[in-house]
Amino acid sequence: MLRLDYIWRLFGTGLSFSFFGIGGLVLSLTVFPVMNLVVRDREARAQYAQRFVHTMFRLHRNFMIVMGVIEFETHNAEALAQDTGVLVVANHPTLLDVVLLMSMMHRSQCIVKADIWRNPFMRGVVTATNYLRNDGDPETLLADCAAALAGGNNLIVFPEGSRTVPGAPVKLQRGVANIAIRAGSPIRLVTIKCEPPTLMKGQKWYHIPPRRMHFTITVHGLVETQTYIGESVPSIAARRLNEYLAGWLMGEVGHGAA
Repeated sequence: MLRLDYIWRLFGTGLSFSFFGIGGLVLSLTVFPVMNLVVRDREARAQYAQRFVHTMFRLHRNFMIVMGVIEFETHNAEALAQDTGVLVVANHPTLLDVVLLMSMMHRSQCIVKADIWRNPFMRGVVTATNYLRNDGDPETLLADCAAALAGGNNLIVFPEGSRTVPGAPVKLQRGVANIAIRAGSPIRLVTIKCEPPTLMKGQKWYHIPPRRMHFTITVHGLVETQTYIGESVPSIAARRLNEYLAGWLMGEVGHGAA
């Protein structure tokens, strides 16, 4: 029975990733081009597209649950669903984190690597949703992030910059704190845990664990950045905020500080 369960979950995982890629391509070729023609206002179009992505990611999450690939548990999820213009800061243990977070939020944006914009499976999606493109210019990216938050979008950011390495020290990129200070937006703290650990950095999709993945997403309180913005020098305010986030993340996910 354990062998059959493993084979079924491997099949379900492969099917889930296949549907994700094919679904992105189909949407890029059908739904979003039509949306671009019908809804001329860019901001309104982005809002519709973000809500559509939320719905599709929610369906994808539920498909993985039904297939027995994952188990999904949340705490205080309603707070995240009601947020507007909030910087969502979370740890990043697995490849599925963005999908799961966006499945919980009606309207959200994220920072996307430039390579994704050239990916035929995802290009239409990130264009329609007006996700933020990271072309390596930090000043432009900061301004884009601040504008997105001011427009009422929630912005998902992983402060470690890439997927969390289990047992490794917490090393946060300063950019998250700079975005919060520049925008003056509150920060929603979120922790994501996956047991057993899988889909981590360097792992392939078919490296599945001996039992189904159990995700626990806990939505914590808001951090008001006004306390830090009171500093006369923005760089000092950003450093203090970054130190706080590193300490919080270290305490929640159990890594050593760095």
